Amino acid sequence: MTTYRRVEEKELFRFAQQVLEAAGTSPENAAIMAEHLVQAELHGLGSHGVSRLLGIYAARLRAGGMNPQPNIRAVRQVKSGAVVDGDHGSGMVVGRYAMDLAIKLAQEHGSGWVAVRNSSHYGAAFLFARQAIAQGMIGFSTTSSVALVAPFGGRKRALGTNPICIAVPGGERGNIILDMATSVVARGKIQLAALEGREIPLGWAVDEEGRPTTDPVAASKGCLLPVGGPKGYGLALIVEVFSALLSGAAFGSQIGSLFADLDKPQNMGHFFGALDISIFAPLDEFRARMDRLVEYIKSVPTAEGFDEILLPGEPEVRKATRYREEGIPIAEDVIKKLDELAKEYQVSPLQSK
Repeated sequence: MTTYRRVEEKELFRFAQQVLEAAGTSPENAAIMAEHLVQAELHGLGSHGVSRLLGIYAARLRAGGMNPQPNIRAVRQVKSGAVVDGDHGSGMVVGRYAMDLAIKLAQEHGSGWVAVRNSSHYGAAFLFARQAIAQGMIGFSTTSSVALVAPFGGRKRALGTNPICIAVPGGERGNIILDMATSVVARGKIQLAALEGREIPLGWAVDEEGRPTTDPVAASKGCLLPVGGPKGYGLALIVEVFSALLSGAAFGSQIGSLFADLDKPQNMGHFFGALDISIFAPLDEFRARMDRLVEYIKSVPTAEGFDEILLPGEPEVRKATRYREEGIPIAEDVIKKLDELAKEYQVSPLQSK
C-alpha cells in the first residue's frame, strides 16, 4: 500500500525552484517552471508535477538538451498570428511567452494565435489556457508530444498523447476548463503508477505484443491507446497539424525523447490561442449566461452511482482547495527520490509532514 506525506505549496515551490536554479537556469525561468510543476501537483496532476518531472528537467538543463537561457522570439507575425522560436528552452517558459503573445494579439485584433517550434515538454496544458481567463478571454492550448500512441488500426507508436485544452471564463459558478489527452490517459499517469508500484486499468495501453495489460512497466514498453478509438486518433492528428506543422516543429517519431538522449533538443511544437469574448457580447452578459448553462447542466438527474454532475476542471479545482489546506500528498517513494535530488543539486531537502 502506498503511503503519502504532505508538503506545503510554498515549500514544494521553494524546493523545485532551487533545484532548477542549481541546474543552470535563471531565477526568473526557474520560478516559471517551478510554478507550473507545483500547480500541476496541487491540482492532482502528479503525472505533470514535481514528483515526475523535476529530476528529468534538471538533468536536461545540465546536459544541454534544454537551453537554460533561451532567446525566445517571434520569427513571424502577421495580423493576429505569429510563429515563435523557443530556442530549445523549457516548454513552460516558452509557452508562457507564446500565450502572453496570443493574449496581446487578441487584445489588438479580437483573437490571437501563436504556433511554436524548437521547444521542449511543456507540462500541463491548462496552465497556459487559463492565462486567458484573467483577461476575459477563452484560452486554447495544444502540444504535440513524443510518439507513444498507436493510430486507430495500427500497432506501432506514431503520435503523442497530444492534449487539447480550452479554458472558458465563467461567472459565480466558476470557469470551465477542458484539459484532455487524446489518448485514453496521459503517459505520465502510467509512469507515476510504475513509480508508486500500482497497476493500471485495462484499456489504457497494450504491451509490446499489442496485448492489453495492467502492468505499467509493460505498458511503457508498448503503446498507449487513443481515447474513443478513431475519434481520439483523429483529434491527435489534428493537434499534430496545429502544434507541429504550422510552426515547422518536429512531428511524430522525429520528436526527441524526454527521458533519453538528455543532451539533444526535443524540437517540440505547441499552439496557443486567445479569443476576446467582448467581440461577441459584453463580458458580464456572457458570464451570466455561463452561470445559467452550469445551473442547467447540474440540474440534470444523476445516474446510479453518481452524487452530482461535475464540470470539466471542477475535480482539479476542488483538489487544489483541499491540498492548500491539508498539504499536497507526495508518495514516500517519491519523497526519497526528491531527497536524492536535494543531495545531487546541493539544496535543502524537501520538508514534509
